[in-house]
Amino acid sequence: MVEDDPVIRQHLARIFDGAPDLILVGEARSVAEGRELIRQPLDLLVLDLGLEDGSGLTLIAEALKTATPPRILVLTVFGDETSVMSALASGADGYLLKDSAEDDLLDNVRQTLAGGSPISASVAAYLLRHLRTAPPPKLPENSPEPTDEAHLTSRELELLKLLAKGLSNKEVALALEISHYTVGDHIKAIYRKLAVRSRGEAVFEAVHRGLIRQ
Repeated sequence: MVEDDPVIRQHLARIFDGAPDLILVGEARSVAEGRELIRQPLDLLVLDLGLEDGSGLTLIAEALKTATPPRILVLTVFGDETSVMSALASGADGYLLKDSAEDDLLDNVRQTLAGGSPISASVAAYLLRHLRTAPPPKLPENSPEPTDEAHLTSRELELLKLLAKGLSNKEVALALEISHYTVGDHIKAIYRKLAVRSRGEAVFEAVHRGLIRQ
């Protein structure tokens, strides 16, 4: 993990250390310390973009050149289009804002480790603008094919629209007056029907199909 704010770094360390299936192997506060960190094999690098001695984009590029490139998840306060597109163009696998709830953050970390590309729904609009002017992307060879059952229920569409607005699972549960477990079940069904692996991908696919408007 690379984070220059000591309070946030300690907070994130507590979250990661509290997850039984995750091991935090190192912390850094700068590009220089991050370079030392990526010398060891890592499964996932979680980093901020604004560091005390430079940009996290530098570390993304250098991490991807290592012998065993890690998955890369950006966790930052920068939600502007330039930051988002620059990070993804540099090779980041996911892009989250720091206002993510703890449970959502851990879920997104696990998604990234599993090969997903979680993106905060509140910044997805930038990618949607690019997607509208580009041909539909080809799914990876190991991705499930979209099925005829991709017709979302009215409840799933309602939930997806809330995700597109950037609401967390808990906020969606409150808005729809259902449990967060039920929200999780609906999200899994949406992922399966749209053949996607993350919230951002679900929103993009739904917009492409005209299921929701952004």
